[in-house]
Parts: sequence; C-alpha cells; structure tokens
Amino acid sequence: MAGIDKLYVKDFYEYDCLRKWAIAYYPELLFYFYNIGDTYSDWEERRSEFVKASMKRASIDHNKLGDYKNRGEAIANLIEHYRITAGYNCPGEQAKDEVDYIIEAYHRPAMVWEQKYTSPIMNTPLSVDKKLKWICPIPFVRKYLYEQCGVNPKYEWLYRLFWRGKKHF
Repeated sequence: MAGIDKLYVKDFYEYDCLRKWAIAYYPELLFYFYNIGDTYSDWEERRSEFVKASMKRASIDHNKLGDYKNRGEAIANLIEHYRITAGYNCPGEQAKDEVDYIIEAYHRPAMVWEQKYTSPIMNTPLSVDKKLKWICPIPFVRKYLYEQCGVNPKYEWLYRLFWRGKKHF
C-alpha cells in the first residue's frame, strides 16, 4: 500500500456518495477530505474553470505552431520555435508527437474537456487506506485501492465480508 495518496473523482456524484458513506459508516474519514461542504455548483464552477484554462492553454500551444498548411510545416515550425525560444534542438519524433497532441487538444470541444476533469477530494495516510480496504464497498474507492494502494483484488471475497453499507452503495 502506498503511504499518502490523493483520491480523485470524476464527477460530483462520486464525491457526494463517498461523503454520505463516510458520514454514516466512518466519520473519521471526513477529517481527510479537502472540503466536506462542497456543493454541486462549487463542483461545476471548478470544472468550468478547468475547461476554460485547458482551452486557453491549448490555444497558446497551437500558436507555437505558427501558420502551417500541413503537418510537416507544423513540425518544422515547432522545432524552430524551440530553437529560438529555448535554444533547444528538438528531436523530430518529439516534435511529431507534440504536434499531434497540440492539434488534437486545440480542436477538442469543451464537452470533451469536461469529461477529462478530475478533482482530488481527500488525502489519506496508510492507516486509513488499510481501514478502507476492509470496510468500504464504493466501486471507485475500490478501484483507487487497487491501483494506488496495491490492494490485491484476489482477496475481494474476504474484504466483502466486512464491508459497511453494501446495500446502499
């Protein structure tokens, strides 16, 4: 298990689900939340700021490519941009990958940026991760425990015996 990790959620529903579960079955977990009073409008505001900032960053990156008619010109412009601004001799492969990413991000609609938004909701020490392993039935928390904390899904049948609130979550 990892020492201290942040738990990220993709939407307000996940945050609210964990908060409600914690209130009912493990109130001490609320001490590790960044903000237990978040509302849906707070969530929407942060997500909207993320989308605006991401689209602005994509536009700024796209300006590095200059005026181009095809991918080859965009790659050459990016290599030249790095040489002039940073004195960096950018390898061709790196420039190709960056150009593909920059063009894709520049043309990405706001709805796709919204779907990419994740937010950290809490930061837990190892002792809390260990307790969550045994008592928490919420699917995205289970996924976090497998991927970030090294919990072995092979023993899920055993952990399931001790879950709290499995009827509701």
